[in-house]
Amino acid sequence: MLHLPTVISLSFILNVLIGLFFLSVHNFKKQTSFLLFGLACITFAFAELLACLKLVIDAPFITHYLADIFILLSPLLIIIGLNKYKHSKALNLKPLYCLLGLTGVALLPIYSDPAGQMLTSLIISVLYLYSAYIIKQMNFVATLQKKALIVCFSIHSILMLIQTTLLAISIFSINSPNYIEPLQLILSSHLILATCSALILPYLLASNTEHTLSSLANTDTLSQLLNRRGFFTKSKEALSDPKNIDKNVSVILLDIDFFKRVNDQFGHEAGDHAIKWISHFIKEQFLNVGISARIGGEEFAILLPDYTLSAAKSDAELLRKNISTQAFYHENQHIKLSVSAGVSNAINGNATIKELLAYADKRLYLAKETGRDKVVTFDEKNLLTKS
Repeated sequence: MLHLPTVISLSFILNVLIGLFFLSVHNFKKQTSFLLFGLACITFAFAELLACLKLVIDAPFITHYLADIFILLSPLLIIIGLNKYKHSKALNLKPLYCLLGLTGVALLPIYSDPAGQMLTSLIISVLYLYSAYIIKQMNFVATLQKKALIVCFSIHSILMLIQTTLLAISIFSINSPNYIEPLQLILSSHLILATCSALILPYLLASNTEHTLSSLANTDTLSQLLNRRGFFTKSKEALSDPKNIDKNVSVILLDIDFFKRVNDQFGHEAGDHAIKWISHFIKEQFLNVGISARIGGEEFAILLPDYTLSAAKSDAELLRKNISTQAFYHENQHIKLSVSAGVSNAINGNATIKELLAYADKRLYLAKETGRDKVVTFDEKNLLTKS
């Protein structure tokens, strides 16, 4: 049997510390969900403190009723916090507030009886099950911890339901068995699971925050492709992958033809829309096969691991043709758009990503110098001019 006073003491200390951590994060980020998570942990610890006061004072209203209200308030705050973290728009949380209010009223005449504990256990079971459902619907980078939190909430809900059943049997059965030991075990498990959940939740949120910041730092906001920094980071990761060692790697570098003319003639808003339009074609064609980025004003780069020069040229030609033959409109005005591209290739390990870009850039320059709206894969200007 778990030593209940030790479990309560550890649970109290950890919940207070985790609650203070959430409150400090809220003080820095000013995000309401962190305030609610912090209050949920501190509320749970306060409920434990109120329940323990029955050892020193005979005041059931404090040690039973208020303790039950605060123990119910903790998962309720978690649910509200999760909803606010998940949704940016205001949500209708009136049903949850009504549930707490109605439970508070219903507990008033029965809080000192086992029936009061039974009602509290049933509501807690529902709240933790709903919390597990919300977590399941949310996207988290740390998938293992997400599953662990769902399991904690689900087991918590099942234990509270078992407790409700045992209490109901003891109330409605004439010769009911003694359930003191099972109920103490459930109480210890309840405290441990609540504390484990409080420990997992910060890691989940921190992982998502770090991933979001990393994505923002590596993503071009206009095109929603990688930016230059993100391109080099992802490319180095891809080229260092053992499965890509000693294999062909190609780079396509492309530039929008006469882009300055588009900006000057139709305005910078038209230029922004043109970049988005070109980006759409790049994402559609290379989303699952390469690493695509906008690395300059109107310049895009695509890294293609395990691609021969001829295969990369073929794909670059398809992209160029799709852009050239499709009509681009801005404010009902047709704007002719085309791209020029340079393609480079090497055996992975024989050239760095910077060198591959330099080779591709030289060929892109030749494509623009010898007529534009073309793909160049070699460095002979005379041949290009003749062709």
